[in-house]
Amino acid sequence: MKVSNTITLFHLVILPFLLYSIYKSYPFVALLLLSVYILLDVLEVVVVKKRVRSFIHPFLDKIIVFTSLFMFTIVGSFSVPFLFLFLLRDIIVGIIRILASRDDLPIRGEWYGKTITSLQFVLVFAILLQNLDRKILLDVGIFLLTLAILFVAALSVAQYGYVYLTGLRTRRIHGRKIEREKMVILANKKSGGYKNVYRRRLLNVFSKKRNAPIIYLPENKNMYFGIDAKIRKYKEVVIAGGDGSFEGALNTPALQQKSLGFFPLGAGNSYYSYFYKGKRFEYLRSRFTFQEVLLDILELEWDKGKVETTFLGIGVDAEVARRIKDKKHHTFSDYFMSSTKIAFSDYKVHYDLECEADGKKYRWKNAINLIIGKVPYIGFGLRSVVGEVDDADGYILGTACVSSHSPFFNKALRLWAIVLTQMGLEKPPLVSLKGKVFTIRSKEPFPLQAGGEFLGYTSYARVRVKRQQKVLMIYR
Repeated sequence: MKVSNTITLFHLVILPFLLYSIYKSYPFVALLLLSVYILLDVLEVVVVKKRVRSFIHPFLDKIIVFTSLFMFTIVGSFSVPFLFLFLLRDIIVGIIRILASRDDLPIRGEWYGKTITSLQFVLVFAILLQNLDRKILLDVGIFLLTLAILFVAALSVAQYGYVYLTGLRTRRIHGRKIEREKMVILANKKSGGYKNVYRRRLLNVFSKKRNAPIIYLPENKNMYFGIDAKIRKYKEVVIAGGDGSFEGALNTPALQQKSLGFFPLGAGNSYYSYFYKGKRFEYLRSRFTFQEVLLDILELEWDKGKVETTFLGIGVDAEVARRIKDKKHHTFSDYFMSSTKIAFSDYKVHYDLECEADGKKYRWKNAINLIIGKVPYIGFGLRSVVGEVDDADGYILGTACVSSHSPFFNKALRLWAIVLTQMGLEKPPLVSLKGKVFTIRSKEPFPLQAGGEFLGYTSYARVRVKRQQKVLMIYR
């Protein structure tokens, strides 16, 4: 067992004894156990340093603090309203983080969380000292410390809210507003969403609101063959399909000179989160103003060729794409059934990867997944974790899901990593990456997908920014 896992195990063992000591009014024992907990924490920082720590560790401090304070409220040593306010702060901040992740507005505010948790540890110590010796007059100090924690908590909520709302306002000024569109819609009938009656009706509403004709693409392998003559007179082209349909447009020379928009007609629709900032279908039913912005387009090179894309995945997510590759329509049920099959079967979900980002090298012996891109594969969690990056600044983002535990836990850890990214939390098992050129190698072939399409198995992949594409977005 690794050192980090051993220390985490000791942390978990201490917790029930600490709570029992508080409940039974053994403050000296509780103080001793809490001191051991903190010493183990310091030891882990010294020993593990920048290596991957246990995925449980970041939440242990919160668990220790809140369960201890909860036990204090049961025995009458702490105020229930104050504990409720502590919990309320974390709930509000969590909601703001989720909303910000959905709207592609990364919020970096870890300083507040660490400060509040540290002060809460001091508060627990102070209450234990007060219970240890009633002659020690700490009542006023505990009250003032509690007020100080609430003050910092209120500041953090205000800061998170301010950054989120300010980001929503300032984002509207980016790009060039398209007041008069000369638009055409290219619709892919093979997309999973086309089978849905409501989606087809919504497509017609969108077409009418924009005064844009719909051209249905042929149901063959090269759906954009001969499209140049049909779109020559249009400046803006909306791709109505799934992520794969849009990726195909990026690789079509006739479309690379146009301003590309997106209508969600697929099953996954990662692009919808980017073009409409997670606003469901309200922007499709009404005529909001588009803005034309530049987006970096990546070139993915592997041992079988090259392709242009905006996001790619290596590992377990690519296995899901492989399982649905031969499906005629990539529906949500296809993704769900494929994910479930992998989750409850003996599919390999651990890979030995060597990754280099702008000269910085990483070596992961138990990597579950690696996502690289400008438009993330899962909502906007990737940007929330790595931090804000302009759409056309030449940088690429990445998150690796790396387990410090046995591969037995990897499938559950992948789900946990998805939750963390949506909350904008860079915690184990996540490792954030940023650079202009990424190179990935492995002794054994790993599965590779780009834009939701499975490309095969390879032992080598290289990613760089190749060009910029004009795209249509709504920022309201």
